[in-house]
Amino acid sequence: MEKSGRNLNAVQAAAIFVSFTAYFYLLLFTLLPLLKANYSWHSALYWFVTGGFLFAPLLMFAQWRAYAEGNRGMKEILAALHARPFTRRDWRYSLIGLFAVLLLSGAIFGGAWRLGFHFGLAMPATTPWFMEMRPLAGVERLLLLAWLPMFFLNIVGEELLWRGYVQGRLRGRGAWVLCAGLWLLFHLPFGPGVMLLALPAILIIPYAFHKTRNSLVGIFIHGLFNGPIFVAIALGLVH
Repeated sequence: MEKSGRNLNAVQAAAIFVSFTAYFYLLLFTLLPLLKANYSWHSALYWFVTGGFLFAPLLMFAQWRAYAEGNRGMKEILAALHARPFTRRDWRYSLIGLFAVLLLSGAIFGGAWRLGFHFGLAMPATTPWFMEMRPLAGVERLLLLAWLPMFFLNIVGEELLWRGYVQGRLRGRGAWVLCAGLWLLFHLPFGPGVMLLALPAILIIPYAFHKTRNSLVGIFIHGLFNGPIFVAIALGLVH
């Protein structure tokens, strides 16, 4: 059982988001260039390693905070982070939420393409400025096996911290709006193009958690949105 009486206020929530956003920038200007200067890897690997250093602490922080509240054992910790089996309602919000994210993100991408075609405006970047992502070809596609651990830490770490811990301890109907705004802040390092394309997910996932109180709903939507898009980029299907 989750221990009761553990709430956060808006300032505490903002402090967590801002701290990890600052840490994100720190990695981009220290670890990432250090790796590039000392190792001749495929360009994707620099982000896989840096991302691991970014997202693993999110997951560890969420678990530590749940443990500090008195939860013991993985079952209690997961319950404290609002991770539980799906109900029919959870499935409904997961599937509708995923469809809405894909539809709206596709509409943004399509609208940007039309504006570019008719008015010569630049397309929003589908990859962050710090990723020199060239398509994986041949045996290089095995590098996706190195991406999987980082992807797991990315999705599970973000959702258990942002939704399971932070949003789960905020009170009030507007808590999901605050978390969406703070999550948008966390995406600042990715650049405006990625932020624009991710905006539907940034709004819909916190709302879905608000309605279900299940962080696995966010993991479902977030994972099935991010994963296929990254694989498409990695294989050169999306530029």
